[in-house]
Amino acid sequence: MELKKLLTNFGLTDTESGIYMDLIEYGTQTISEISRTSKLHRPAIYRALPHLKEKGLISERRVGKLIHYAAEPPERLRDRIHSLHEELDTVIPKLIQLQDNKTPIVRRLDGKAGVHAVYEDILLTLKKGETYYRYSAEGVDELKSVGFPKGYEEERGKLQLERLVITNPTYSTSREPSLDESLMVVPDEYLPFDYGVSQIVYGSKIAFIDYTQPIATIIENPVLAQMQKDIFMMLFRQLRKHNRRSL
Repeated sequence: MELKKLLTNFGLTDTESGIYMDLIEYGTQTISEISRTSKLHRPAIYRALPHLKEKGLISERRVGKLIHYAAEPPERLRDRIHSLHEELDTVIPKLIQLQDNKTPIVRRLDGKAGVHAVYEDILLTLKKGETYYRYSAEGVDELKSVGFPKGYEEERGKLQLERLVITNPTYSTSREPSLDESLMVVPDEYLPFDYGVSQIVYGSKIAFIDYTQPIATIIENPVLAQMQKDIFMMLFRQLRKHNRRSL
């Protein structure tokens, strides 16, 4: 990466990066000398020098009527990064708190591409080995008509995502057994559990998919998502007990 670009990534402006690089290359200089060697305009240099000094990257020394500026050793950049890390450690918890208290974000996604966007979002949201929770109250034909995004199942396998599913007998019998998928079937007395829809809870999000339209809605809110996970697991455990008794 270009050195000047790298400096801007550390929080310096283009002008500040240019001045610092110029002082590193040419040594101690006055403002007029910096302007000549860096090709920067004097007003921009005047504005940038106090910020560089505040960041501890330059020092100044008066010689007669002129002020001479010099670059501090590049090792000072490490101090700058360390300071930024300390600031982030203070700011990030506050940002997380703001995010947790935010109004739910609702996204509507239309068509087959919209449904595919839900599955793509699952891959982007979850980390390797995490779990998502799915109510599958749809038919096999409805699922096939919409399908999954290209490469979805392969990427899901790489992430080793665990899937807990509550579904109807038609869907369960159509599925090949999988080590990363646990199915619980809704009992006959509650059938038909077939509405052409699905609900998926993943991370801090809840997705509702209507395969008959097709259309999808994603609600992002940590509290709502956690409540839905708790409800899902309560029902999942009850269905597991019911299925054991039925064997």
